[in-house]
Amino acid sequence: MIKLNFTVDNVDIVLQVYNRIVVQRSDSESGTYSDVVGLGPIVLLPGVSSYTLTDNTGLSTNWYRSRYYSTITLAYSEWSSPVLGSADEIYYDPTYPEEVEYGTSEKLIIKRIRRLIGDPVSLRRECGESAEANVHEDNKTYELKEKGWPVSVTIKNVTYTDTSNPRTNGYKFLSFSEDITGTTTVSGVEYSIDVWYYVFRHSDREIMEAYDNCPPPVGLTSATATPESYMLQTAIELVQQELWEDATEDGSKIHDERTVYDPSTGLEVRRRLIDNLKKRLDDLIKTLILGGISGVLID
Repeated sequence: MIKLNFTVDNVDIVLQVYNRIVVQRSDSESGTYSDVVGLGPIVLLPGVSSYTLTDNTGLSTNWYRSRYYSTITLAYSEWSSPVLGSADEIYYDPTYPEEVEYGTSEKLIIKRIRRLIGDPVSLRRECGESAEANVHEDNKTYELKEKGWPVSVTIKNVTYTDTSNPRTNGYKFLSFSEDITGTTTVSGVEYSIDVWYYVFRHSDREIMEAYDNCPPPVGLTSATATPESYMLQTAIELVQQELWEDATEDGSKIHDERTVYDPSTGLEVRRRLIDNLKKRLDDLIKTLILGGISGVLID
């Protein structure tokens, strides 16, 4: 399985000429490229600059190229330079419900912001004796080792598929309505705790709520701001909040006789990311402002 990510700069301008992205695949960079059933085309949407395409039969050795196309005028752009796709590492088929069921356009926004802030989703599994050690004294609360959202919860050979049991609290605790300790043996096979969950710094809900509550960037209004400007502004605010929390809660340098803990490098990386995002947003704001000028006044 291969995942292809596309970013369309100035998508509203592109839409004036093209309305699709077509994709072809080849076994080698200089080989013969051809259409693949189910591999696009991608329908371009107003205001949406980020798109993801999954090639279910693709291999890590496959190469891809793309170009714009108009179903109205039948016009094509030039083919892009060939690229290798990236393997999609999250293969697990979820059985535990999502926190929020977002639509396609919202998921594209979330994925775009995740890329901007460097917060990809990964998959983790906790099971066996090590997992049983994470059960609290009430025997009904399981604590995840990292911040995340469950995608499969199986206790004593029972699979849970309802967010009311267990409830996920603070992306860290799973609260069950019954005792989850002990091990059940079936036909000589032991069944205990088996939890798969997605790991992230920000959940989909946290990202989408930040985006929905994001004001127009300085210099723009609700009429002139684009989705891309809102996504960049949201990314800046998320990283700034994260930097503030890290600096205040875990930002001190600690030194003892044997070890040294110095978080300054990680904090500096966050600051540089903020600066980079601000520059990209400033450049976009200038482009949008200049694009709104219809004439020049000469005295």
